[in-house]
Amino acid sequence: SKEQRLLAEKETLGLYLTGHPITRYESELRHFISSRIVDLKPDRDQKITIAGLIVGIRSMNSRRGERMAFITLDDRTARIELGVFPENYQRYRDMLVKDKLLVVEGTVSVDEYSGGFRMSGERLLTIDEARATYAKKLLIDLDVAQGANGFVGSLATLLAPYRQGSCPIWIKYKTQHARADVMLGQSWQVQPTDDLIVNLGKLVGPKRVRVIY
Repeated sequence: SKEQRLLAEKETLGLYLTGHPITRYESELRHFISSRIVDLKPDRDQKITIAGLIVGIRSMNSRRGERMAFITLDDRTARIELGVFPENYQRYRDMLVKDKLLVVEGTVSVDEYSGGFRMSGERLLTIDEARATYAKKLLIDLDVAQGANGFVGSLATLLAPYRQGSCPIWIKYKTQHARADVMLGQSWQVQPTDDLIVNLGKLVGPKRVRVIY
């Protein structure tokens, strides 16, 4: 897949050569974020939400001896340094992994020393957590031919490991004579993870699976 190729490029060359991992999420990220990094123009402390790939991490102790970190986020348009201070470091430290995509809510201000911007991260979300927070439903387009030959059983088996989430599943079903939107029962609400979306795409076709915000 494109994602595997990009990972191999990074492991081999130390950089992404033919693309950027954030590209596949850009249509979704616009529902989460308030600004791309390149468009940030704060004139005072300002609350924003951005997303980016972790491309650098510096961990250190604060003056009180508490652990904290500064991470560099890259969203393909620009980069920004994000401070994760002791009060949030313990909560989010498992997310602070290089090449991980994060959605970050926090405060951005002008860094008078460097002339750039600095940001304090107050809430960090993985892409799966952001999707679960903001998604209204997971929609599957299905026609009569695809819905035959044991499809219902295959769908139930595929969804089973992702149940106990809060995202409803809707099926847009059509035949030659009628169309209907069918919502699965509440017990079939799911966690809309990357794995689920990829596996549904293999079952019905990638273009037939959409997260609706």
